[in-house]
Amino acid sequence: MKRGREVVALMVVAASQRSALTSVPPQINAIRSDLHLSLSQFAALTSIPLICFGVAAPIGISKFARRKPTESAILFFIGTLVVALSLRAIFDSTALFLGTVLASLAIAALNVLVPVVIKRDFGSNLTKIMPVYTVVLATFATMGAALSVPISKATTHNWRGGIAIWVIIPIIALILWIPVARHHSDAHVATTIQKAPWRAIFRDPMSWYVTLYMGIQSTTFYTTVAWLPKTLIDWGHSPASAGSLLAMTTGISIPCSLLIPLWLGRGLDQRKPMVLVSFASLIGFIGMAAAHNTAPLLWIILLGIGQSSFPTALVMIALRARSVSEAGPLSAMAQGVGYIVAAMGPIIVGQIHQATDSWKAPYFFLASLCVLQFFIGWRAAQPRPEELAAVKDSQ
Repeated sequence: MKRGREVVALMVVAASQRSALTSVPPQINAIRSDLHLSLSQFAALTSIPLICFGVAAPIGISKFARRKPTESAILFFIGTLVVALSLRAIFDSTALFLGTVLASLAIAALNVLVPVVIKRDFGSNLTKIMPVYTVVLATFATMGAALSVPISKATTHNWRGGIAIWVIIPIIALILWIPVARHHSDAHVATTIQKAPWRAIFRDPMSWYVTLYMGIQSTTFYTTVAWLPKTLIDWGHSPASAGSLLAMTTGISIPCSLLIPLWLGRGLDQRKPMVLVSFASLIGFIGMAAAHNTAPLLWIILLGIGQSSFPTALVMIALRARSVSEAGPLSAMAQGVGYIVAAMGPIIVGQIHQATDSWKAPYFFLASLCVLQFFIGWRAAQPRPEELAAVKDSQ
């Protein structure tokens, strides 16, 4: 199989992951009204993906992928995603929660397995392929947020149409991935996953820096996705306007998702890009808390720049993995532990909002996380001693 076809298939798989998540928050009022959900229940709904990401990421790489070739595992989880997205849009609140759980488990496994394939097949072009991968993620996250409400109005005139439409993308991904799965026997990948040095990875301080960075940036990103539309609606915006502004934050992250990973790949020391994205998020959250009426678009833009911390985290996982055999386990550790940490974000922010009846304290809380993200990212971006030694020996 030509590598170009595999790249296209990988990118469509990536496209199927984010829109499924970002299409829900702009519909918060419609979903709550139709299914009679409390604010706490909706907060739980938005936290389900993160809990599933945390639980399923290690399982996806260490259990299922041991028994199946990686390409076959990816095919299985794409099919699961198709079923899950169909289920959550058709039936009652039970189906909504069940479909969200299944979709989240599938996306969690894909989050781990797809970068393993990229690391294996495109290792020499890693800093070129990963930016494209993250741009696709950001683009379809933007589309999910921006188009969910308009599609609902144009089709079924309720929220179901706006989230059901996104099942089309994993269906296309399924069609494109079947020939890839048939082409690859992939026995060597299953072996490297089975023999992965889990104990050494968990004892490695760098692995924990990367993991904590993933956890903090995931907390701020998914909490923003969950609550920014509600915040804007409370401040007088319509649901469509709130969805558009959420889309703006993810849209602004698109060029950043392309440029910052390329910047990361230019040398061993990646601290400057880490400082940029953390500082942008910090100022954006402080602005939302202290002066949301003064320059709202500026704060949205800064939050969008800060959201490129997600592609930086993915690239850091790939760069800090010392071998292909470490790439999968490090990705599973970073996403497993990181997303468990992040799952608390939407719930904590929802509780802070209910306790204070204001959005000021929640956004100051998120700003404080950005300070922590800065220091953790600074350590994660420093090259390993052996990397510096290898460069010195080559000179």
